[in-house]
Amino acid sequence: MAEVSDDTHSCSICLEDFTKPKILPCFHTFCEHCIDDHIKTHSHLNKFNCPNCRTEIQEPDGGASGFSTNFYIQPKSKTEKHFCRRHKTKEIEFYCRDCSVAVCSSCVILDHTTHSKTDLTEVDQEIRGKLNIIKGELEGKIDELDKRCESLTNQISDIKNQAKTACENVEQQVQRVCEEVKKYGSDIKCEMNKIRDKESNQLQTLHEDMTMLKSSLQASVKYINDVLNGKSTVPVVDALTNVQTLGEDSRTFSLDIPPVRYVYYPMVDIDVKTLQLLLGQLEIMESPTWTFSFSLNRIVKTDENYLSDDIMIQGMSWCVGVKHQTDTSGLVCYLGLMGLEDKTVKTVTASFTLKLLNINDVSKSIVKRHTATFIPGGNGWGNCLIRWNKLQDVNNGYINKNRTFNIQVIVQINNIERS
Repeated sequence: MAEVSDDTHSCSICLEDFTKPKILPCFHTFCEHCIDDHIKTHSHLNKFNCPNCRTEIQEPDGGASGFSTNFYIQPKSKTEKHFCRRHKTKEIEFYCRDCSVAVCSSCVILDHTTHSKTDLTEVDQEIRGKLNIIKGELEGKIDELDKRCESLTNQISDIKNQAKTACENVEQQVQRVCEEVKKYGSDIKCEMNKIRDKESNQLQTLHEDMTMLKSSLQASVKYINDVLNGKSTVPVVDALTNVQTLGEDSRTFSLDIPPVRYVYYPMVDIDVKTLQLLLGQLEIMESPTWTFSFSLNRIVKTDENYLSDDIMIQGMSWCVGVKHQTDTSGLVCYLGLMGLEDKTVKTVTASFTLKLLNINDVSKSIVKRHTATFIPGGNGWGNCLIRWNKLQDVNNGYINKNRTFNIQVIVQINNIERS
């Protein structure tokens, strides 16, 4: 297909001056013979696509000649005469106001006798004026559609970014759960090893005592054998005295093995419901939602801003900031609009929610809602969420053992003003 030309005198198929310009229902104009060739080549079930915009067009009876002639396209070098489609030799000269059509003298006599008519040249400016009004309305609609398309494109990007962030949060939660499970597993194994060591050491001590007694008794037996093998009576008498005590001691030595404890860990089925409670459930939000973590260990200076990583909302860069404010003795949290690529944006009005999450009881989370107008690179909007001493107390549930707290932000763009 030929490249579309901006020249209103040139057909976008042949790139030459129009010959019998025919206007399609989609308002694109082509030479009659060009569009006729296109129909013959691409028509299917009496329908074809406009070579310019691809709109599906119903083929009229008689082919390309059945389309209306675009009377407002004039050749560059001369004024083209326009002939009636019904009366082929009659030039179009009149305009019927009742029917809003251009007609020849024969059509006037046959079909428009009682209608209000005027010379075609006399309504030129009038019709051009009406077309310019319609053109202005269409251009306004195009501008509105451009803005809506841009907004939709940005929202598609927001959906993808939000899903990516949500997936990353799932990964973090899984990692946290795995770390806690591993830690709990290590604690169980440590307790098992303590029981193992205690029981095995007890038996090892008993084993060593029995080994020593056995060795002593074996030495005594050898001594007795040696004495008995001798012929003298005195050594036998001495041996009897010596081994009688040993024999009594051996008889009092307990050979019973005390009760032994063995560690045992029964395997259990994984409780899916418990996992669901640990991992949380999928939620559908009507606006982009992010959660940011801040450490009290990093907020070392009062009245100084500490910013989160940037987030992208409708193609604009935003961030959440916190600070330890001295005049309120509290934690101030705010939302700010950072730099953006679209330099035509002057202000952005947004409704947003800032929530300080309570890790022990969700119902105790502190929520603040605002609607504000932001200037790119300007001041953020927010307020004090909690007293600093209350935030620092781990028993209140706003910080964990690592002194980290979480801020959840929900943002909805209401209006974008451009220069």
